[in-house]
Amino acid sequence: MIFFSATIPIYNGYLILGYSTVYTSLPVFSLVLDEDVDKETCLKFPILYQTLQAGRSLNFKTFLIWLWKSIYQAAIIMFLAVTLFNDSFVIIMSITFTTLIFIEFLNVIQEVTVIRRMMIVSIVLSLMVYVGSIYFFNTLF
Repeated sequence: MIFFSATIPIYNGYLILGYSTVYTSLPVFSLVLDEDVDKETCLKFPILYQTLQAGRSLNFKTFLIWLWKSIYQAAIIMFLAVTLFNDSFVIIMSITFTTLIFIEFLNVIQEVTVIRRMMIVSIVLSLMVYVGSIYFFNTLF
């Protein structure tokens, strides 16, 4: 017997576009505001940032760690969504997309050294945009 399978995308193009440009751009951009030490300490002890200047902290091992975290998070999201909400494809799509956005917010909070007010504002603003888009574009969800 020969079986043919057709893939069905979980999220439509508008949701993917919104995820990559609107819903998560502000929190990810707020990572730029993260500071380990103040400017004076950095200039006083430049040896602290020698590995960063040489580019050794952004290596293949770091890439593989981030890849593993992403695969693990995606597997958990999809496994729980399919096992808990196997009744409707629309419910699975809405729940997994919302969970994906919240996990991105948690990843941003996890990576910063000090949580600042602008980071919280960017997450809340992105969340308000997401909730507003659910209200105004309810046919996409």
